Amino acid sequence: MKVFVLSQGGKPLMPTSPRRARLWLEAKQAYVVRRDPFTIRLRFATKEHVQPAKVGVDSGSKEVGIAAVANGEVVLKAEVVLRDDISAKMTQRRRFRRNRRMRKTRYRKARAANRGRPAGWLPPSLHSKAEATVKAVRLIDSFLPVGRVIVEVGSFDAHRIQHPGIAHLEYQQGELQGYLLREYVLDKWQRKCAYCDAHDVPLELEHIVPRSRGGSNLTLACHACNQRKGQKTAAEFGFPEVQAQARTPLRDAAHVSSLKSRVVHGLQALFGEGHVHLTYGYETKYKRRQVLHLPKSHANDAVAITCQIDEVVRQLEMTHHLRCLARGQYQRFNGHHSEHKCWAPRKVRGFKLYEVVKAKGLVGYIAGRREKGSFVIKDAISGNKLVEVTPRILVRVARPTQGWMITRQQVLESN
Repeated sequence: MKVFVLSQGGKPLMPTSPRRARLWLEAKQAYVVRRDPFTIRLRFATKEHVQPAKVGVDSGSKEVGIAAVANGEVVLKAEVVLRDDISAKMTQRRRFRRNRRMRKTRYRKARAANRGRPAGWLPPSLHSKAEATVKAVRLIDSFLPVGRVIVEVGSFDAHRIQHPGIAHLEYQQGELQGYLLREYVLDKWQRKCAYCDAHDVPLELEHIVPRSRGGSNLTLACHACNQRKGQKTAAEFGFPEVQAQARTPLRDAAHVSSLKSRVVHGLQALFGEGHVHLTYGYETKYKRRQVLHLPKSHANDAVAITCQIDEVVRQLEMTHHLRCLARGQYQRFNGHHSEHKCWAPRKVRGFKLYEVVKAKGLVGYIAGRREKGSFVIKDAISGNKLVEVTPRILVRVARPTQGWMITRQQVLESN
């Protein structure tokens, strides 16, 4: 584990060891500016020569992996949990707005339909995810000298696989572009056998309807299931649900395809076009499995993205989890006719939402509060409910900063 260092003027320097940071803090030559990731700022002048770090970004629709490598070792690994409540909140806001206008305005003249969308427009839900990805890299840049950013872009074309004759504007009516065929199928079936759910075993591409009978729709199968199935269809083999799942759209992949351009352009505006580079999923997979021997995760994919072919780096046994938070609750009234005034104090019994706390030996974050009652505590990584307790037994561990709830997890990597 490394301690991040800022110069006296606030410029990021190279990370240092915990021992040296402790000596500086004890001698009052530095002070703490951030707990997670742990960062100190020097009180004395020093040279500002640095060896710029490489940052890898494994973009995703729900989680984003980010890793920073400097001097042949991983100095930071993080998984960013993106928000998925934007669409629901905007739907609720639209419902309240229409209700209010109907209640308070007898007739509202229609506006002219001249509100065009600018080039590069994204739906608010995707825009939030793209901005959060860029914001996470900007956070790393605030305490680590970043010289190069490498972004993995998608690599399968979901619509062309289903409709080989598609071209040009017809892409606007489907699930967008990208990937190689095998990578598409791996993502579609969550990297496990469609028939026995086996994972972490060699998987084969298999036709749901055999090729000898007109072959359509690919899936994944382990060797044993593929041999047992033979010339049967999935329904005849006893798995009719596999055919139904094959028709479901690959929404997450479409989101990644839509996000990648916005993320790349945002990073280029921040670091310059010459410092942002692209890579592809098949390269990441080869480096992670064949060179680094790391298990599948967003953070480990980001480590592989930063490495050159056949480059081996020293691993880090700590992963940071960054959960992107909403700015606040601005709803003033609720109810069927907006008859209830919302109570939304910033603090209840001294605690705010999304604070990391400890209760009954468990560590989680405050997901719900009652002014006269108990608090709901959820796990910071999985989001599952842990316990419901009264606030008097809570012990504060950390508060969210800059729109992030940051927690750490000790991970022992195995070859």
